Amino acid sequence: MKLKGKVAIVTGGARGMGRTHCNVLADEGADIVTCDLGKNSDLIGYEMGKNEELEETLNQVKELGRRAVGVMADITQADQVKHLVNTAISEFGKIDILVNNAGMALIGTPTDQVTEQQWDLMMNVNLKGPWLCCKEVIPHMVAQKSGKIVNIASHCGIIGFGNIAPYNCAKHGVVGLTRTLAAELAASGINVNAVCPAATHTPMLEGAFKQVGTTLAEARERNDPLGAPSIVPGELIPPEYMSKVVLFLASDDAKYLHGRSILVGSTVGLVP
Repeated sequence: MKLKGKVAIVTGGARGMGRTHCNVLADEGADIVTCDLGKNSDLIGYEMGKNEELEETLNQVKELGRRAVGVMADITQADQVKHLVNTAISEFGKIDILVNNAGMALIGTPTDQVTEQQWDLMMNVNLKGPWLCCKEVIPHMVAQKSGKIVNIASHCGIIGFGNIAPYNCAKHGVVGLTRTLAAELAASGINVNAVCPAATHTPMLEGAFKQVGTTLAEARERNDPLGAPSIVPGELIPPEYMSKVVLFLASDDAKYLHGRSILVGSTVGLVP
């Protein structure tokens, strides 16, 4: 029980990695506050997490013997983020862990064909949202002189890929935010680190490839680097594995890690 007595906020908890983060943290003792959008975007051609999916996540956490609270929230809106954080404080009295997981993906579009609306959406969801969540949580963690912030970036935050500029740039920004906050907050007893998953088998990634008329499996077969996790040929990375890395960073096992961005599941672009 590495997280016994801890309280964690996990954004984007309705499905995919967000759901497995909730379950893995809960299984190690954490009570969970999670949120999701609960509505679709006209700019993204796949479905977002639904209300009933968020309820299923909450039920799974409760079956593990932990308390769980869900909020429908748009993390790009400051007032809704404030409500999410205030809910955690009112329900549990503290926040020990923040996992900035919520995100959207847009792939397969050359940079000169990206619309301003698409660019703004990717930046708002994938970078502004984590910043707003950190902004609201940090005062509570500073006051208690402890906390763990885990940002879910991407291998797109470390490696450059073509035809994915808005997502790529936003996730590079998440890595930069992680480093900046780590430098600011280490003296307050707060660890800030990031997980950078390669292609992981989630509804978001399946939906992103569907937008461009293919599937994740087909992309991997043609060795598309965006769809190739792949240290182990033929194996899709399960989201639960990413959650185990999140657990490590959210626990005292990572006490002396600050500003790290851990690339998981890819050797693409690594320098020996």
